[in-house]
Amino acid sequence: MFLHNSIQSVVIGEKAHIEFNLVSFDQDVYEARLFYREKGEMDYQSVVMRQEGYNLSTDINTQKLQPGRVEYYLAMQSYSGEVYFYPAVEPEQNPFNFELIAGESGGYNQAGAEILILSPEPADVVPQDELLIAVSVPDENLDIDAARTRFLIDGVNVSQLLERDGDLYMLVPRRMRTGNHNVEFKIFDSSGNLLGKKEWSFRVSSSIATEAAFSSRTNIYFDNRFQDIARVQDNYIRAGVNFDGSYKDLDIGLRLQYNSTPGYSAQNATRYSALMAYNFSSRTRMYLKGGDFSGNYDPLTFWNRRVLGFSGGLKSAWFDLDVSMGTTASAVEGQATITGGDTTITRYGTFKETFLSVRPVFNFGRYVSWGLNLINGKEDPGSIVYGANPRESLVMGTSLSLNLDNNRIRVKSSMQASIANKNARGKVDFDTLAKQYDLPASARSMADLLESSGLLTLSQGLAPIPSLAMQVDAYFSYFNHLLRLSYKSIDADYTTPGNPYLLKGLRGFYASDNVRLINNQVFLNLYFNSYTDNLSQKDAETANQDFGATLSYFPNSNLPSLTLSFGNQNRSNSADTTNSALYPEDNTTQRIGVSSSYSFETGALGNTATLSFSNFVRDDKISLNNRSSFNVISLGLRNSYPFPLVTRFGYSQTKSEFGAGSTATIQNITRFDGGVEYQFKGVARSMDIKPFANVIFQQISGGVQDYNRLNYSAGIYARSEKMGALSLRLDYIDYSDLAGVDWKDTIVNARYDLTF
Repeated sequence: MFLHNSIQSVVIGEKAHIEFNLVSFDQDVYEARLFYREKGEMDYQSVVMRQEGYNLSTDINTQKLQPGRVEYYLAMQSYSGEVYFYPAVEPEQNPFNFELIAGESGGYNQAGAEILILSPEPADVVPQDELLIAVSVPDENLDIDAARTRFLIDGVNVSQLLERDGDLYMLVPRRMRTGNHNVEFKIFDSSGNLLGKKEWSFRVSSSIATEAAFSSRTNIYFDNRFQDIARVQDNYIRAGVNFDGSYKDLDIGLRLQYNSTPGYSAQNATRYSALMAYNFSSRTRMYLKGGDFSGNYDPLTFWNRRVLGFSGGLKSAWFDLDVSMGTTASAVEGQATITGGDTTITRYGTFKETFLSVRPVFNFGRYVSWGLNLINGKEDPGSIVYGANPRESLVMGTSLSLNLDNNRIRVKSSMQASIANKNARGKVDFDTLAKQYDLPASARSMADLLESSGLLTLSQGLAPIPSLAMQVDAYFSYFNHLLRLSYKSIDADYTTPGNPYLLKGLRGFYASDNVRLINNQVFLNLYFNSYTDNLSQKDAETANQDFGATLSYFPNSNLPSLTLSFGNQNRSNSADTTNSALYPEDNTTQRIGVSSSYSFETGALGNTATLSFSNFVRDDKISLNNRSSFNVISLGLRNSYPFPLVTRFGYSQTKSEFGAGSTATIQNITRFDGGVEYQFKGVARSMDIKPFANVIFQQISGGVQDYNRLNYSAGIYARSEKMGALSLRLDYIDYSDLAGVDWKDTIVNARYDLTF
């Protein structure tokens, strides 16, 4: 069972904090991710969620998003290899959502992402042979489009020479004239919106040092969380060290993370990794990684999957190569009871899973990249005794990327084929498989090759007929339009060991257009999606049509901003209503939203007021009990005083109706919230200190039981350039009047962070 309180409206520029609690989930979590997207987008983005006991949490940086609805869902993998979603049924089509309101700074064109200058610092004088230009983008939630990143030296675009490793961007110029130089660094999202920029100057001097300088950056942190939830006390610790350094043409990096969370103990709670790279030239780099790492080929192949092993490769102007191998899961023995000679498995264990990926890419200038890939995953049947069926999978395919007309036209495509083995126990000969699947004799050579190479096992669970997946995305940026056209087709049986969270069994067309009007004061977003999902059930394939629009107005004068949104989605299939194995659908969902924000001053007091209203109506022709409607209205006020004090007040009212007629149930949720923070600047040793306090009060009525929920939080945040950052936070939750709950929940968090 999961517990999740949907978040209220969020103003662009603020982080949307999302939490899930695993109230009665009886399996260890290997990894959890939050998938989110703007309403109308085809693909979801994802971020890893922090796990602290039974709590999963993360923050979405809203600066890069547009006003309107943001959809999200939870996906996580257990040690048994199973993937769980919440909502559990069709999460991509039935996600949670919240309203994003335009802020006082004019919406999503804000460029406030933090960029740290690591080397050289502004106005520094650096010898020629010691020059390393490096910046860091510490916010891991940013969706940075690498193809759009711009790095200019004295106005010359040298972005293709820039190397990226995690949040670190580096460039080691082979030769650079002495004198003053100006550097400009910009990052963008996939929609072309500027996320952040940094510009600075430095001076290059003649090489006078006999030895090349060694530069480095080290970050250490310590997290401690104590919680008393439902009378169960837990204490969790997380600590780590991140180190980046360079010497001449050699770059090194080290990562170490300790996590005391019990759920990770069987799967290497302590994560560690190392990187060594050698720069033969400004455009040629060879690297070797060891320990924990992940790859980002594309979502259909290898995407954000944690691997414990080694990865090596080459990056150059004409040819790239990556080879990765290791394990994606360690063996964890299951449990069984033996009675009278009969063995009954009470808990299935986890097989050790080996992983291999190979990807060569051929680059034709800055305009065309063509890649091939092979992804292989195998569970070892002999690694444990008590387990389910060991599985194997193999993916082979190709990708093509085009970048034309100075990045105004971009095309990304991936076409893949996978072969899965759902039970690698018990080998069989080729003739048995040929008879079962009606394979031609010519397929024997391919089967022999796959088995002799160790990629797949010829066993009773092998399905030798490949499943296919394809995705093509095209972007066109002209005349204040950003048009995106996409086609996606993923067979229901398609399996890749490099992305266990891939949603399968769908096929369709997606289109969206972002339009800038009236000197960037009006933004119009249009989308239309037409696709079919649930392809695994031929008698219940579901057709979807989803269209909508968002219109936002950001006046240059002192007037309120305004956002209007509309969406309509139809889902239908021809499933037999008398067949309990099928899920018939014929429903229409409409969404309407209005939001506004207004900044004004009363004397020396700065104020920002926000107002939003959204209506959600679902009409179901199959079952009246599936009909529903939601009405949400929210008000907010933020006050900035002439001294560094900020206060916030909020109110929202949600009315939900489920079912129809005499069986309808109505629930009302009233929410009041407030917050205050004060910033002390330049205290001892140039330290900034910010104490804060928040309170949220909710009244829930009309459901199974009426009750109130009160949440207090308070803390302090202190930061010094030399001494680092310290944060303390206390949360206190009181479920008054809730039957069966006679306890109060308490959570205490402490974190120390130092970079030098």
